[in-house]
Amino acid sequence: MRSPWMTSEQAAEALGVRLSTLYAYVSRGVVAREVTTGPGGQRVSRFRRDDVLALARARSRPRAGAMPLIESEVTQLDASGRLAFREVDVSDCADRGFEWTACHVLGLSDAMWSSTACDEPGPGEAAGADAVRWTVMRCAARDERRDSLQPEHCRDVAVTAVAVSVAALTGAQDGTVAQRLARAWTPASAGGAWFESVTRALDVALSVLVDHELTASTLAARTAAGVGADPWMVLLTGLAAMSGRAQAGASRAATAALRTWISTRTVPDAPVPGFGHKVYVGPDPRAAPLLERVAAVSPETADAVDEFAVRVAREYSVYPNIDVALAALTLAADLPADAGEVVFTLARIPGLMAHALEEYPHGLRLRPRALA
Repeated sequence: MRSPWMTSEQAAEALGVRLSTLYAYVSRGVVAREVTTGPGGQRVSRFRRDDVLALARARSRPRAGAMPLIESEVTQLDASGRLAFREVDVSDCADRGFEWTACHVLGLSDAMWSSTACDEPGPGEAAGADAVRWTVMRCAARDERRDSLQPEHCRDVAVTAVAVSVAALTGAQDGTVAQRLARAWTPASAGGAWFESVTRALDVALSVLVDHELTASTLAARTAAGVGADPWMVLLTGLAAMSGRAQAGASRAATAALRTWISTRTVPDAPVPGFGHKVYVGPDPRAAPLLERVAAVSPETADAVDEFAVRVAREYSVYPNIDVALAALTLAADLPADAGEVVFTLARIPGLMAHALEEYPHGLRLRPRALA
């Protein structure tokens, strides 16, 4: 008689997923596990056979009108604070820089990243994050291969969208994305170690924001890909969905809260902008590497954030997230008020396209039903 339990390897094989995906299911509450002690004293995970087989049946026979489980290899995260892009930890991605991270997520060689794929460097008819959305629309209208869903074209669209958008925002085509933003946002007289610190902080911010699994904007982009929208429109769909104050624009409220703390040492009522997260029970793993770089730009701002975080943790038991880290960078380097939103919007373009590349082969499957 078969055991009522399965090992991790057996459960992953029954579900047709990798072990990392199985553990992601556990962290999200999709399937339960029991941890026991093995013969050698080591901790061993086991899964109820009936639970695993029931999940396997649910995955293989989607009910009419039900939202299917979405498997993705782009990002791995769990509530404990782990975040990785294609199995590379987010801190390592921050060290390697935005261009490397974007190429890694897209499945490109970093030698294929182009910072000059642009013939329209002016600011055009929009500013800030609107300039990115405006640029995507203009590029779509001019792309002779617009209808192509081939992977190489989709990857080229993502690289081009970033390059042309940065040129539209800064008027410059030379240098990394972070370098061009730093030159555009800091005084012309700035230079030396301080300018390099700002540039490095911007690069870290871009790197850690490339993707964050199935956010609302990512799901919107995947839905557009499911109906066969061209890659430009997939990007525009995702960019539109992230444009609200709860995602790309969230750093504005965090900046205001941090500014108030610095001037009055006053903590706002919960929920405190820039603290807590729907996924992580502890600190946001994206915040630490960015705040470390902020300290090199302005030690005083970094100290203020530390004091703010201690006070918020004491009063509300929540931790800093990426929004307060972007707010700290904005204040430390005296960046434009919308700098956090612009960085967020630019950074997420490669991630949106990586998800689209995964979704295109599935066709129309993301069709939930409403309760009447």
